[in-house]
Amino acid sequence: MVKEVCVELDEKLYEEIQRVRGRGLSLVDIIKAGIEKLASAESKLLEYAECGKQAPFSYRWPTGEEEVFDEALCFNVGGDIYYVAYGFRESFGSNRRRVIVFKRSRRGKTLSALVEFAGTDDWNETKLVASFIKKPDNKYVRIGDADKLPEYTVLKNYIKEHSSVIKDGKKGYVALVVREDDYEKILYHAVQRYKYKSSPGS
Repeated sequence: MVKEVCVELDEKLYEEIQRVRGRGLSLVDIIKAGIEKLASAESKLLEYAECGKQAPFSYRWPTGEEEVFDEALCFNVGGDIYYVAYGFRESFGSNRRRVIVFKRSRRGKTLSALVEFAGTDDWNETKLVASFIKKPDNKYVRIGDADKLPEYTVLKNYIKEHSSVIKDGKKGYVALVVREDDYEKILYHAVQRYKYKSSPGS
């Protein structure tokens, strides 16, 4: 059975598996080792440290509207302070989970909103949230163009068409889709957005 599965993939792969099994490792051991290696390689996006929580958390938008979130988690990323705020808001046809990442200015006087996530259609079961990916010129990224942003190649397994996870979403455009507690990827996304906004000509 194992050989049948492996042959469908690659004859050389089957031979390599058999060679490793000859060292006394089971197929389960091999699969676990592979998964652990992939997970380890994936977990080095950036260094961050938690620095507290505010509940509730409020933010006044440039329009003057004040939005109150259930809570916001504070993170130190390379000396900069980011807040990941959680709440709910009407969007894409229903009341959805809302996650926004704010960055505090170096002088600590102002906050800037960088990226916004909306709960997917199956958020109640998966806790997945989706955020549009934008180019340095602030335009949404279309399907097929995500590869043109090298900063996001490390997240390619988490990039999906927006309308595939939110039925009333934007067709033809991509979004980063992660769990709402995947702070590393959420912060990485926010940091990239900040770099884009701060770069000359953006």
